[in-house]
This record gives sequence, structure tokens and C-alpha cells, in this order.
Amino acid sequence: MTTATASRAGARTRAGAVTEAAGSVLLLTALVCEIAVQSLHVEFAFCLAAGVLFLAAAVLTTEARRTWLAVVSALSLVIAVALLVRIVEAPLLNGLHLVPLTLIACAAAIGHRSAVRHSGLDREWSRARRDGEERERRRWARELHDDTLQELGAVQIVLASAASSSRLDTMKDAINQARRLIGNQITSLRHLIAELRPAALDQLGLRPALEALCRSTSENFGIDAELRVGAHWDDHGADLPPDAEAHVYRIVQEAVTNAVKHARPTRIVVALDSDDHTVSARVTDDGHGMAPTTATAPVRTPPRATASGGVGIAAMRERAHLLDADFTVESTPQQGTTVTVRVPRPDANHRPDRTRGRKEA
Repeated sequence: MTTATASRAGARTRAGAVTEAAGSVLLLTALVCEIAVQSLHVEFAFCLAAGVLFLAAAVLTTEARRTWLAVVSALSLVIAVALLVRIVEAPLLNGLHLVPLTLIACAAAIGHRSAVRHSGLDREWSRARRDGEERERRRWARELHDDTLQELGAVQIVLASAASSSRLDTMKDAINQARRLIGNQITSLRHLIAELRPAALDQLGLRPALEALCRSTSENFGIDAELRVGAHWDDHGADLPPDAEAHVYRIVQEAVTNAVKHARPTRIVVALDSDDHTVSARVTDDGHGMAPTTATAPVRTPPRATASGGVGIAAMRERAHLLDADFTVESTPQQGTTVTVRVPRPDANHRPDRTRGRKEA
């Protein structure tokens, strides 16, 4: 989400919480008045006001609490109608109970429909997560087969050739060749392990891990990869919890990998920035670009691989959804691609503590 959207959402949530608290106070006050045998008119006013406030809070708050607040609002209105019947001594007013009871029925129906929808989304997300895990397994199996297994087979052939030869110089050359192949595999396996889980991410955080990613990209592929850090990163950037940092790192890693494999860029820029509401990461390359792709809206539904986006972008969308983040891809043929993810900052009271991780490391 953008800064303005996040600000409006935060203000709306705070207003809903304040309205709900005010309704709770009024309802408790009405109950105290009933116990103390106070004026029915005062109790009626408190209950009616509480019902209205709870209804307003249901509109302002998150979807998960709306059903509960609607039911509490209806119960407050039921009590208000009962008090009104006692005040005017007109039993016919009991028909007014149909209004809050109808509200309860509607809230129950909406809650059931919401539960069914969430259940369907959970199934979709489970299926998408399993598909993503299977893609990762296939990827690592392919990497190990095409690289590690083939070179180990070459080592076996070289050593077998040396064992069958009685010439000392041939055996020495074979051993040196085997050592080179094994050295290549040690480097390759270290690279695979770093891709699976970079140590810098756990021990130091997102910034050092992305610095290492840019450095290894430059060294391995000869591409000018640079990390740029915003001026306010040190103030807000370290607020992300470890699991969110891991998702952001994977999104950036996937974007860099896609650029290297498919776009043939000469330069890749990874930018980190933050403000009072969001932490953002952006990957820009000057490669071939993709078919015209407009900025996407915040991801709210399970991702699917598409003909234009492929499984790489689908995986990035899935991670962005898990963070409730805004994920966009902007690309122009022959002019490069920009991938951006904006993650809402967590509560300042829940900032990660890396001291323990560094000590354990």
C-alpha cells in the first residue's frame, strides 16, 4: 500500500477502536444504572447511543470484527427497545425488537458467508504454497543434477582413468583435474547453500544480506549490481521482523535472478527505503524488459502463474500477499523492468531484536 493509503487505513482503524471503546463504556454505564435502579430514560439513552456507536465501529473496523460488533450493537438496541416499552408502557412497541433481531440475522449470514469465503481462500493458498514448494524442489533437483551430479561423475571418470594408468605424470594430471572439479563443486554448493538461506540475513539483517547478493551477482555474472539505501533506512528499516525480511529478500533475489537469466542487463540497482508507514525494496534493471505490464494493485487473491508473468512473478506475488504488501511490476520492452514491494511497517513495540542472533552466531 502507498503511504497515503496506509495513513488512511491507520486512521480508520484508530477511529473504529475509539468508537468501540466509547460504545463499551456507554453499555457498561447503562448496566450500572440498571443495577443502581436509576432513571429508565437515562438507561434508554445510554443503550441507544451504545448500539449506534457499535454499529459505527463495525463499519470502521476490520472485516474479522464486523460480525461481532453488529451482534453487540443489535443486543444493545434490543435492551433499548425493552427499556422504551417499560417507559411508555405500550406492549405494541415490542414489535420494534424485529429491527435489531433482523440486524443479528444479517450479521450471522454475513459472518457465515465470510467464513466460507475465507475457507476457500485458505484452500487456494494451501494449494499455491504446495505448488511453490514443488517448483522449488524441481529447481534444486535440476541444479544438483545439471551441475553437481555431472561434475562428480566427471571426477569419478578422471580418477578411474588415473587408477588404470601406470604412468606417474598421467596420474598426477588426473589428480589435479579432479581437485579442480571438486573445488568447483565446493564453490557451487556454497552458492546453493547461500541461496537457500544466506547467513547474513539471520545474523545481521536485510541490508547486509542484499549487499552480499549484489556483490555475488557482480562477481558471478559480470553485471554491475548496486545496492542503494535511503537516508531514513537506519531509522525505520530495521523494524521488519525476521520472517518479513526473509520474504523481502526472496522477492529481491527472484527479481535479480529473473533479470540475469532473461533480460540480459548491464546494470541492476537494488534500492531500500523506508518512511513512517512502509518499508520498500525496488529492483531496477536496464535489460530487454517484458511485454507491457502495468503496475498491479495490492495483492488480495491467491497468485497464479500467467503467460505474461510466469512462475517467478507468481512466487513474488505470493510472498507479497503474505506480508499484506503492495507489489508492482513496471516494464517496457528494450527499456528495462522495475519490481517494487512496499511492506507496511510493524508496530514499533514489536521491533526485532538481533542481539541474540549475533551472540549465538
